[in-house]
Amino acid sequence: MDKKKKLVLLDAHAIIHRAYHALPEFSSSKGEPTGALYGLSAMLLKIIKDLKPDYIAACYDLPEPTYRHEIYEDYKAGRAKTDGELVQQLIRSKDIFKAFGIRIYEKAGFEADDVLGTIVEKTKNNKELDVVIASGDMDTLQLVKGKKVTVYTLKKGIKDTIVYDEKGVVERFGFKPKLLPDYKGLRGDPSDNIVGIPGIGEKTATTLIKEFGSIENIYKKLKKDESAFEKVGIKPRIINLLKENEEEALFSKMLGQIHLDVPIDFELPEKTWRDNLSIEKILELFNELTFRTLSNRVKDLFGKNEVAEEVEVEKEEYIKPEEVEKVGIALWLISSDITNPDISDILQFTNTTSFEKAKKIIFDELEKQKLEKLYKEIEL
Repeated sequence: MDKKKKLVLLDAHAIIHRAYHALPEFSSSKGEPTGALYGLSAMLLKIIKDLKPDYIAACYDLPEPTYRHEIYEDYKAGRAKTDGELVQQLIRSKDIFKAFGIRIYEKAGFEADDVLGTIVEKTKNNKELDVVIASGDMDTLQLVKGKKVTVYTLKKGIKDTIVYDEKGVVERFGFKPKLLPDYKGLRGDPSDNIVGIPGIGEKTATTLIKEFGSIENIYKKLKKDESAFEKVGIKPRIINLLKENEEEALFSKMLGQIHLDVPIDFELPEKTWRDNLSIEKILELFNELTFRTLSNRVKDLFGKNEVAEEVEVEKEEYIKPEEVEKVGIALWLISSDITNPDISDILQFTNTTSFEKAKKIIFDELEKQKLEKLYKEIEL
């Protein structure tokens, strides 16, 4: 039997936000802010290397209010306004996915989590497919199912990752993934300004869910047999809080629940994402963003041979290795972040497939920058 295929769903918004706050403020040689873009690209390369996906899709939030804002004016009200530089990088990040041949999914009125959840729902009956959600956000854990749907998330920064299957969620929270919205309904979520039941914290919420299950079941039991709560150590003060806040608890649960029915068209592609991959496009974009080390990582990850095919030198040219070295030194002088350039760096920098053309472009630039003397008398 064939090995199962793997679909990786990227919570693009959460990953970019995490990268923006975790990394220094990098900028490209043209002065464009790139810290979050660097983090996203590094994470994407790590995901490709670690998870070896067959299919990849990226899900985004849109700036318009969602249905959650419509039913609850204060949803996410405590959050600071998004920085201009972050907004700029969120927009630019789509170019990274386009370069990698990754489709983007988003829907006005819904969050990225809802789009992820809908794709999980649409693929749930495909027994030949496992789904991995890559996110910087713990909300997606409610979508975990056995080992079929797992969450690959960031513990801290953008390097330290952990994979949660259903067993991992139960070990961490003490109950199954599908009860996480109930947990949020009881204890609230300050990051989204979801109130829950004021006065009920993590410990009490966990006890209530472990003993009685969902919020609906908790209230069913409470109306039938109050003493059952006292037997498991729930104090009368908490029982009163529950009685007074049933509506708030159910409303908070609804806000915390990921929608599984966003009107998006999603079908598993016939080809894998690698079939549409253009390494040339990735290297071109990384060159523009001045991602030197990541360009090298791309070459290592996809193999030098593939790169050689992508930036192939025109067939009739025979190039001596020492010629490449000489032009490489000139390139390093005009662009000092490119150390030890090889033929693909030279062609990529000059955006040509002809070594002779590349050589002319680089030496013209050397002359323009008045670096010929330094080149001939010292570096060469």
